[in-house]
Amino acid sequence: MISDEIKNIKDFMSELLISNSFDSYLVTDVTITTFNTFHIDGHIKKEFYSASEYEDMNKPLLSQWSQVKKYCYDIIKGKKTPLSFKIIFMMPDDIVRQLIYDNSLSIDINNITGLFINIKYENGHLSYTTGTSLNILELDKSTEKAFDKYIVSTLFE
Repeated sequence: MISDEIKNIKDFMSELLISNSFDSYLVTDVTITTFNTFHIDGHIKKEFYSASEYEDMNKPLLSQWSQVKKYCYDIIKGKKTPLSFKIIFMMPDDIVRQLIYDNSLSIDINNITGLFINIKYENGHLSYTTGTSLNILELDKSTEKAFDKYIVSTLFE
C-alpha cells in the first residue's frame, strides 16, 4: 500500500477529468461535496438495461470512469473549488492480467478480489492511496508491490 500527496493538483485534475488516462478504470464509489454532497455508486444496475443490452455490454458489474467522468466534471467545474471529493477506482481485469504477466506473478487472477486506488481531496490537499484485496494470504506481498509500482510508474512519474 502506498499513500502519498499529489503535489501538482491542477495537472492531476486535468489528467483525471479531461484526458483519457483513467477512462478504463472501474468506479466503485464517488463522493463530491460542493454546495451539496453528490454520490455516485459505480455498481451497474442491470435492471436499467434490456437483457440483450446487458448481454451486449458483457455483463459489467461496475461502470468505467469514461461513463461517469462527465458528470463528475460538471459537478467539480466552476469558480469555486469543491470542499472535498473521494473517488475509488478498481482496476479492470485486463490491467490485472497484464500486471500478473509483466511481473511473472504466481497468483491466479481469481484470487485477486480487487486492486484499488483511492483519490481524496480535502482541505486543499489531494492524495492517493493504493490497496489490494486478495482471497489468499500472500506473505511476500508480491501482488501489492507490483500494483504499487504500476500505479507510481503510470500515474505519478
